Amino acid sequence: MKIVILAAGQGTRLRPLTDNIPKCMVEVNGKSIIERQLGVMQECGVKNKDIAVVAGYKYDVLKNVLKDKNITFFENNKYDDTNMVYSLMCAKEYMNNAKDVIVSYGDIIYSREVFQKILQSENENISVIVDDRWYEYWSERCDNPLEDAETLMFNERGYLTEIGQKTTELRKVQSQYIGLMRFKGNGLEVMMKLCHEADKRSMNGIKLWRTDRDYFKMYMTDLLQGLIDEGNKLKTVHIQRGWFEVDNMKDLKIAERGLKD
Repeated sequence: MKIVILAAGQGTRLRPLTDNIPKCMVEVNGKSIIERQLGVMQECGVKNKDIAVVAGYKYDVLKNVLKDKNITFFENNKYDDTNMVYSLMCAKEYMNNAKDVIVSYGDIIYSREVFQKILQSENENISVIVDDRWYEYWSERCDNPLEDAETLMFNERGYLTEIGQKTTELRKVQSQYIGLMRFKGNGLEVMMKLCHEADKRSMNGIKLWRTDRDYFKMYMTDLLQGLIDEGNKLKTVHIQRGWFEVDNMKDLKIAERGLKD
């Protein structure tokens, strides 16, 4: 099993904290987000040699800080013009040599219990962590949770039917995506093929699945929706909180308070 951490972002909404460091190096109660992720992974038995980080903004700073960790690095040197899917494909060579890959956003903090949930999802080709208690968390983060939340719907067997679309209907947000997922076996193969197909479509000016964004600007949720629309089964793995996203200064304060508690 391999891990890919997507950490190319600038974290503009966390400035001035990110003036000289990438977003994943922002400290939460004295310990950086990336240190917290690596610590949880280590506690769960993951070796550093099986971890890759895709960096972009302040690439050299992050690589230097982690230089003794035996971690593989890939650079997204177009970080300011691209998004998560493009960053993921910067590590395609790494994933081509794997049969099982966990993908984690670089700006989220999660507990050991949450990470163990994705480790335990061994019987599915594609697994996606979702938080059933998202509303109380979004209520802390936003005046109106539906302004920021996106659709996430699944069928009676727990497979995703829709993800990542804007909505004003609470019933269409059955849970919330956090940015932690797993692709293994055939699931990894079809994910890589779909990324290649998205790139090809964009080069030919063909619209992607349910988004107006092209391959370079694709969100991970665009990729997941594309996989659904192409007939693949994406299993929801349910959690009840135990994680934080650090996207802005308010998020940082909420995470610091929550981790103390």
